[in-house]
Amino acid sequence: MLDFNRKSLLPDRINWLIDDGLRETPEHPRKYLGMSAVGGECERAVQLDGLASAFRDSAEACLGEDLAQKLFQLQPEPRVRRIFERGHLLEDSAAKWIRQAGFVLNARDPDTGRQYAAELCGGRLKGHADGIVVWWDGKGPCPVEIPALWECKVLGHKWVQKLKKDGVRRTYPKYYGQVSLYMKALGLDRCLLTAVDADLMELHHELVAYDYEEAERLEERFDRIERACMAGELLPREETTRAAFACKWCRAADVCWAAGGASWA
Repeated sequence: MLDFNRKSLLPDRINWLIDDGLRETPEHPRKYLGMSAVGGECERAVQLDGLASAFRDSAEACLGEDLAQKLFQLQPEPRVRRIFERGHLLEDSAAKWIRQAGFVLNARDPDTGRQYAAELCGGRLKGHADGIVVWWDGKGPCPVEIPALWECKVLGHKWVQKLKKDGVRRTYPKYYGQVSLYMKALGLDRCLLTAVDADLMELHHELVAYDYEEAERLEERFDRIERACMAGELLPREETTRAAFACKWCRAADVCWAAGGASWA
């Protein structure tokens, strides 16, 4: 019998079914460490990401069998997966808007027909660019020098405002590092970063120059993480307490703190 009571548990029931369906379709593990992850604030968290992907064979040596299996089984929460999917949908829309402005934007590598793959360190450090601006077909002179990497981020309103004020390097160092690595791998000197305000649907654009030193720093970090994984060692974590704000948002926090080890502080 249908329940028309407005205070019924119908929304909770449907949401539980949706979440359960997402959990039954787990994401497949990557075989590389993502360029979007290597610049994370906590080096231990980046290493755990690597142990679940590029350095999977070293996970047991670093964590022990039980914690390694727990790490392998970690999946993003359904809400987080929906946020990622929203990001992909809005990235597609932003690419359409960029083209309508007059930019000739390639989202696919013409040689492979697939998304542009940026690879360093023998393919163990990898990312997929949102696109490359290859030509200008709009009115007047082109607003940016081309070719240029194009990267799109979907953010909440307050973060877009902060991005406008302080720029990507100060607001999102991880994104700044990500595009620096992309530019190095793809041989580009500049990036047009587009931020979509997910709350107000406003757009912000920033031109980011290639930063050789930042790309080198992150490659050195990757090398340090790789050597630690091969030696069966865990790097120090950034935080000194499990209650730290960053740990609350880290999906590998339980594994990290169960594994013990030192912190930087």
